Amino acid sequence: MKTIIAVLKAQPGKETELAEACAQLANEVRTKEEGNTMYIAHVTANDPTEIVFVEKYKDDQAMADHRHSAHYKAAGSRFKDLLAAPPVIKILNELE
Repeated sequence: MKTIIAVLKAQPGKETELAEACAQLANEVRTKEEGNTMYIAHVTANDPTEIVFVEKYKDDQAMADHRHSAHYKAAGSRFKDLLAAPPVIKILNELE
């Protein structure tokens, strides 16, 4: 199992638009990607400019399928105008 933690920072004044785009992406991933077992977008409680994704994939191929999906690419294009900085991504290997 692979886990990704992705942290996105909204440009000032773009918090709501980024949150809506993230919620839409999360819904699409959960409904369209068989290899995804969890995809949840969170807004940081004390910082509304920060969105944190928690993602889980069955394997490396499922992660690759996600990165190459049309909905992921569309969200990436939309995020370019909403983000204050590039996302911070951490890929984790689950301990068993």
